[in-house]
Amino acid sequence: MEHFSDRLASAIRSRRSVVCVGLDPVLERMPPELVEKYRPQAPEADEEAAVAACFEEFCVGVIEAVADVAACVKPQAAFFEQYGAAGWRALAAVVRRAREHGLPVILDVKRGDIASTGAAYARAAFGGAPGFSGPLAGIGADAVTASPYLGADSLEPLIDHCAAGHGVFVLTRTSNPGAALLQEAEVDGRPLFLRVADLVRELGAAHVGEAGYSDVGVVAGATAPAQLRAVREALPDAFLLVPGYGAQGAGPDALAGVAAGEAAGFVVNASRSVIFAWQEVGGDFRRAAAVAAESMRNDLGGFL
Repeated sequence: MEHFSDRLASAIRSRRSVVCVGLDPVLERMPPELVEKYRPQAPEADEEAAVAACFEEFCVGVIEAVADVAACVKPQAAFFEQYGAAGWRALAAVVRRAREHGLPVILDVKRGDIASTGAAYARAAFGGAPGFSGPLAGIGADAVTASPYLGADSLEPLIDHCAAGHGVFVLTRTSNPGAALLQEAEVDGRPLFLRVADLVRELGAAHVGEAGYSDVGVVAGATAPAQLRAVREALPDAFLLVPGYGAQGAGPDALAGVAAGEAAGFVVNASRSVIFAWQEVGGDFRRAAAVAAESMRNDLGGFL
């Protein structure tokens, strides 16, 4: 089975891109033509199903628009899950379409639990849940995000799936304003996020692909450049999933010193600045997303 890290490295090299497009659909920001198309006309209509169908068409449109310039996509499951079973089915359809276009899919779920619960979370993302006629397919993601707060035994059920070609991105130093409160607390004279990096290195050592990267990577935000570089120094062989670019305020300068290896060793996520670009420039939402993703690829092209 091909390593997840090798598939991601191949996508980066073939598209000459470190762009990861986040798929975070919000009903209030859907294009008017989709709102009009899916708004229920009868009071007894299933609104959850209508919104989910709207999100599916929107995200599939974005995927088709950016497929030639993005290295991967990152759907945030919560935006779909809030619409119940219909939302989950729409998410599965979005994941399928991305993979049909050769885009690795990082499912942003921030899982982290132990034993049978952790294994069930892993099967939901990657497949393998027991069915009456054999194992089921799951959502079909290539990789997931994970929280390390419960310790190594909360990550191992996910990492066990690396042998089947999947990947895990563990939260280390994230991009949100409140991240420092816990993540920079000192433990034996070192910030906690670097202790997490140590754990990632230990857990990922057995899952290194031919391109030289581990299938166990980290989430490290561009809004804290010094800490981002510290994470890279601690993890020279890991893929970094870097949020904080675009709408959160970080630019290419924040990534200085972060590239590693022939495939850069990182992908930079942007969600709102790409998928909702149509609200800034007008016109077709697909075309606006394509232009925004291409601009981002050009801005970050110096790292390849």
